[in-house]
Amino acid sequence: MPSQADEEAHQLSYLQKHMVNILSLLADSVDGEGDESMVLTAETFEHLGFLLQFSEGTPLSQVATFFANSDPDMPAAPVPAAQVHDWILQNIAASLENTAEKLTAKENSQQSASDPDVTMAEAVTNSRIHSSSPTGTAVPNNQGHYRNTTFLEGFSKTSVVKQASDIKGHSIKVLNCHDSVIYILAPVKYATVYGCSDTTIVLGAVGKVVKVEHCERVQIIAASKRICIANCRECIFYLGVNHQPLIVGDNHKLQVAPFNTYYPQLGEHLVQVGVDSNINKWDQPFVLGVVDPHDSLSHPAGVSDVQAESATCLDPDLFTNFLIPSWFEAQGPTKYNPFTLPEVYWASQRKKHVSLEDIQKNIRELELDDTRKKELASALHAQFKDWLYASGNIRQLYCLQGE
Repeated sequence: MPSQADEEAHQLSYLQKHMVNILSLLADSVDGEGDESMVLTAETFEHLGFLLQFSEGTPLSQVATFFANSDPDMPAAPVPAAQVHDWILQNIAASLENTAEKLTAKENSQQSASDPDVTMAEAVTNSRIHSSSPTGTAVPNNQGHYRNTTFLEGFSKTSVVKQASDIKGHSIKVLNCHDSVIYILAPVKYATVYGCSDTTIVLGAVGKVVKVEHCERVQIIAASKRICIANCRECIFYLGVNHQPLIVGDNHKLQVAPFNTYYPQLGEHLVQVGVDSNINKWDQPFVLGVVDPHDSLSHPAGVSDVQAESATCLDPDLFTNFLIPSWFEAQGPTKYNPFTLPEVYWASQRKKHVSLEDIQKNIRELELDDTRKKELASALHAQFKDWLYASGNIRQLYCLQGE
């Protein structure tokens, strides 16, 4: 798996290569000749903020010289797409150059480095423009930004819970966690999951976007306005999202399903960050682009361009609710999943509930002596334990750890 700095540089190079096509999708046609016939308004220019950003919370149009300081009551005049293209390429080139210099300096002094988080931060500090990737939320020349982001990194075979009081700033990043359960029961603006495997991650309420990259066999349970999934394999996404899930890059065997959990403060957190539980587009994934055959991180050279793989809907018979334990006796008005289940999934849940009641009734009506009762209990416990391991739910029994 590439390092975050390498991935950042790779993504910027990809944008550099395809920016002409991206701008052509955003540009409006006007009367004119040549480069003057395609223009971008400040509003359409802002859409590029999904891919590029200078600093968190700063609109992209306020950074660009041709739109900065424009009067809201008198919108700036449209700008030729060619001018926007040149400006973006100049900044990407400068960022790639600065990142390369930082990487070289880091490699030369790596033996003396002792803090991996600081080293990672230094690898992207001073970049002028960033891809909106896990490292893309770094603010140039501002180490304080890292103090405003909560990092969960390197957990293995454990459970971790973070509530609102544990979160610093508006962003959460879950990096390189394995065979664990991570509970983020708090409202945030941005959430990043990067390089995780065999892990269940609950993201309570995300007001802007969730980004999931380079993960394998991960279950993501997320309530968010948007989610972007890139370069993941054999993952299941239980989603409550107001916009279509965006799927890019080299993905394989992804599944999507409706949101399947709740905790007492979830409803309040959704309102706080502006996520509408009445809108859920979990089953409308949007696949962007094709797999690049020249992408050395995804494919060997010579592979033909193919449409990026989408996600399939989880079989309703395999759908289950996810129970979040009540560790701290937290109080709140949310007593059930705020997102409405589609009828086919709701019917499957009812069917399982009826089957469970029948089994419980049959067991209660059995006339067994004490020895047979013990044998039955032992068999049920053994089957339950096998299910815990086979389903991955054994992770929920790991002892909790904090930071």
